[in-house]
Amino acid sequence: MFSLATDAAPGRPNEDFVVATPDLAIVVDGAGVPMGGCQHGVAWYAQQLGARTLIALAGRPDVPLRDGLHEALAAVAESHADTCDLTDPGTPCAAVGILRVGDHTVETLALSDVTVVVETKEGPQVTCDLRIEEIAGTEPDAVSGLTFDTPEHRSALASLVRTQTETRNRNDGWWVAAAEPEAACHAIVDTYSRAAVRRLAIFSDGATRPVDQMGVYAWPEYLDLLDKVGPASLIAHVREIEEADPDGARYPRTKRHDDATLANWCERFVSSD
Repeated sequence: MFSLATDAAPGRPNEDFVVATPDLAIVVDGAGVPMGGCQHGVAWYAQQLGARTLIALAGRPDVPLRDGLHEALAAVAESHADTCDLTDPGTPCAAVGILRVGDHTVETLALSDVTVVVETKEGPQVTCDLRIEEIAGTEPDAVSGLTFDTPEHRSALASLVRTQTETRNRNDGWWVAAAEPEAACHAIVDTYSRAAVRRLAIFSDGATRPVDQMGVYAWPEYLDLLDKVGPASLIAHVREIEEADPDGARYPRTKRHDDATLANWCERFVSSD
């Protein structure tokens, strides 16, 4: 069974979405220019994609995760193709992470920068599709030495977003869930023996900041903290770290706060030791 938590960046709608059944969890991190090409908006898109992916995979253990996501992408695109311009560069897109726990296996999917963590006796196995960073660069590097609400920070962010948008969903670029169902074929998938697994979780990038952007924690420590305090309190701790650095001087980042979401497997696996 999964324990879930999500929290919007203060002062804005939540563009993340999380949903789960007892053996399946889906985290969707929406992005895009507000209302760009789509009259429904980013939050709507994230919710629709999460719900459609759940419908495609719940109770269907023989359906590959990529196929379920492909089915969901096609269904969401069809649902608003007549009312919205899905070719607009600002049309909503989303990073997606999926965990499915079977009787003997654990399956994972990561598309774009949602992080899926499967801890085995060898330690945390971290899957995050970082092709966007390989092509466009990292967010901390893009705004290094710059503080929020300055022309320089806004210009650096605009340049990063422009590069990300121009290289999105191309064979020589990076892939994210959007209007093209083909994106599902480019997701990173893996399968683990359930007997080898100790802990499982999915994080949107707003929830992984203390590890991958700020370097406050290593993954084993962060998972220990998650076990201790639970998903909602872990996100509250992320907010405390952000609020202690309101200008982004200590921890350069593109946004002061980001939507933060996670799904954590809250049952203990039998140790494989």
